[in-house]
Amino acid sequence: MANDIITGRAWVFGDDLNTDVIHPPEFFSLHPDKVKRGLFHKFDPTLQSRLEPGDILVGGKNFGCGSSRETSMRSLLLNELGAIVAVSFARIFFRNATNNGLRCFTFAQPDVRHTIVEGDRLTLDVSASELQPANGDSISLAPTGPFIQKIWAAGGLLHMPPFGPSA
Repeated sequence: MANDIITGRAWVFGDDLNTDVIHPPEFFSLHPDKVKRGLFHKFDPTLQSRLEPGDILVGGKNFGCGSSRETSMRSLLLNELGAIVAVSFARIFFRNATNNGLRCFTFAQPDVRHTIVEGDRLTLDVSASELQPANGDSISLAPTGPFIQKIWAAGGLLHMPPFGPSA
């Protein structure tokens, strides 16, 4: 995941988006197609089919609350989402996303999330921690630490070289 510029459409959600809403239990499977199709199925059964690689989820407070099951993360990854930008994340969800190389950002000023309209084309500059809607406005994101950036650059924790003296 070395791409520092992510471009995609915005999909906007509210506060407390639960992992069972992100990926309902009926779609737990070892079959990737079934897992992929389950993304947001109970929220909107047509949403997954409208997603495109690189799209960006925009959320409120406590994004990813609920269980720590891997299926929610697997479904997000199989659908090739570019990033998630939220007011805040459930801690275990954020860690799981980081470990899997899915970039999660928080707004520097939470109130600006309401300026993003679903379907807007967004450009996220990872290195500048900046989100730019099609209207040309610039939305600052909270800076991400170098350790998290290193994990993202490696495509996730499992893809990183073993830690040693140079780490």
